[in-house]
Amino acid sequence: MTATTRTRRVHPTPVTEALRLVGAILAVGIVTWLVRPDRLPLRADAEFYALDLPAPLVSVDEARAAYDEGRHVFIDTRPEATLANAIPGAFVIRAASFAADLDAVREFIFPEDPLILYGEGSPVPVGDVAVLFQARGHTDVRILQGGLEAWRAAGGPVANPGGATP
Repeated sequence: MTATTRTRRVHPTPVTEALRLVGAILAVGIVTWLVRPDRLPLRADAEFYALDLPAPLVSVDEARAAYDEGRHVFIDTRPEATLANAIPGAFVIRAASFAADLDAVREFIFPEDPLILYGEGSPVPVGDVAVLFQARGHTDVRILQGGLEAWRAAGGPVANPGGATP
């Protein structure tokens, strides 16, 4: 008679099975995270997203035509203390110092004047200043789409604070 040896098969415990499953899930999650492309843009563009702004956007071409004809008053809303480069003739009125800034130019800006407000690019912070103008009775307030960046890219005139054109 031949002796057969039986090998005893060891079954993993439920804890071992659970650890293996968790490890596999983590590995798949990490690989998926590393391989997938970004799904969200870093910057919202008004052409693709409906922004809830207090004033309508005006294109750079329309703003340049208004600038060339002298029909609108341009307002620089950028919060920087020293404004390097601006649209020539634009008044500086910021949200943080709105009342003081407006008082300084009150003899040049009237509620019936059509205003074009601009900032660095995003229209959302400019909208804060638009709300303040509307609260003071200004009815024709618009926001430059793309801000100073778009103005400059379209070849619009830009001057340094001293008045010299770069």
